[in-house]
Amino acid sequence: MDKNKFKLTGQKIDINDIDSYLLSDEKDEDIEKELYYELVPRLRKLHEKLNAESKYGILVVLQALDAAGKDEIIKYIFSNLMPQGLKNTSYGKPTDEENAHDYLWRMHKGLPERGEIAILNRSYYEDIISPKIYDTLDHLPENIKDDPELWNKRYKQINNFEEYMKENGFPVMKFYFHMSKDEQKERFLDRLEKKERNHEFSFSDIDDRKNWDKYQKAFEEMLNNTASEDAPWYVLPADNPWLSRKIATIALIDAIEAINPQCPTFDQKEQEETEKIIKDLKNDKI
Repeated sequence: MDKNKFKLTGQKIDINDIDSYLLSDEKDEDIEKELYYELVPRLRKLHEKLNAESKYGILVVLQALDAAGKDEIIKYIFSNLMPQGLKNTSYGKPTDEENAHDYLWRMHKGLPERGEIAILNRSYYEDIISPKIYDTLDHLPENIKDDPELWNKRYKQINNFEEYMKENGFPVMKFYFHMSKDEQKERFLDRLEKKERNHEFSFSDIDDRKNWDKYQKAFEEMLNNTASEDAPWYVLPADNPWLSRKIATIALIDAIEAINPQCPTFDQKEQEETEKIIKDLKNDKI
């Protein structure tokens, strides 16, 4: 499978042209087996090396409407990695404290340390998308919130931030879950009709659904203005969840392989000491 056909690095797209399902010759059960027996173990080994070397970190950005599969990809993929080298931070509506700072301030608690994969379940992109829908910028000075170049400035700031992250050893992996309106309806009904899934539904999700077209426009502008070679977007066919998980896993494998982390080994002095300890252990001297 060529993951690059799901990768945006600056080319302009019309979001209505994106296939949210993408029929595949592969059966779900075959993709699931490939993930759990081949791809995820391979990703886990790379993650172990990344964590052991502790020179680079990976920032993973997940963006989507509700029910598109963000939580599920964390459950099926990331939960199988090393817990001590993994961070997962969810972002909702900014608090009063967060609004008292610049919009990137609240992101810092979710950024990775060297050796970590850090997941932002929703991210700084919410500070472009949500205000376009709900006009939530009253906490800003008039000359900023009414600036006709506000969004272009934020796109530039985010692009610069992601470039900064990569140049400091923290490449950014961005996944947008592209879901159809019909598929979201079916997933909402499943959560509403099955009592054991009621907790996955928020009544505010319906407000977002009523603004479907506005969200699609905002996502299209996000993709067209912030996809780059340094921080590409991967557009996942979210109606096809197993294929989406496969694409994301392969993209992460390739990103860490490009870093090529190595487990630290002993230097000559430590190796000599190691050989002495091995000998003493075998002869029961320790």
